[in-house]
Amino acid sequence: MAADGDGESGPGDGESGPPSADETAVLAAFVDAAPMTVGEVATTTGLDADAARNALAALVERGALHRKTVSGVDVGERDRPMDDEREEYDVELWYLPADRLADGDVVVTLDDDRAVEDALDELDFPGASELMRDWRRDAVRAAFEYLRERGPADADALAEAVYPAHSAGYADADAWLDCVAPRLAELPGVERDGDEFRTA
Repeated sequence: MAADGDGESGPGDGESGPPSADETAVLAAFVDAAPMTVGEVATTTGLDADAARNALAALVERGALHRKTVSGVDVGERDRPMDDEREEYDVELWYLPADRLADGDVVVTLDDDRAVEDALDELDFPGASELMRDWRRDAVRAAFEYLRERGPADADALAEAVYPAHSAGYADADAWLDCVAPRLAELPGVERDGDEFRTA
């Protein structure tokens, strides 16, 4: 079996800016170290083959995925040893680089502003008007940006830092936290442990 390292860009090489929705969906399809073909990615994400291939190529450029071409591998029997009856042909595989795997878990390190904005758009916010709901969405966004820039913080520290400028119509910090904290925990890349918040 022969393999090449075609397309193995390092992190920081290639494309910049936030990933597209297709790229985000494709990267999420890689849940462990197992390599995937274009067809497998398309099936998992619901994208057509061309869209999946374009997203895979963009992720290779970003350094988020690696690509290799393997010779003589039957895709359906990838783990079976070679024998004379096996048909030989080339197949392209994409896989997560080692630095995005930790203890078997995927570590996503893309700066995914688009995914955060998409998640904010999907969240429900209380409020009698669209303007009020937008203020509260902005408050969650500001709390996320605080975590990303300043690092881990507990709920009280978040309220002290973010609430004064983004009160979102709430008369006190406790009511503000009741709205912001659970929604902040729903954003991609945010981890919550009790009252402690951090970005992955």
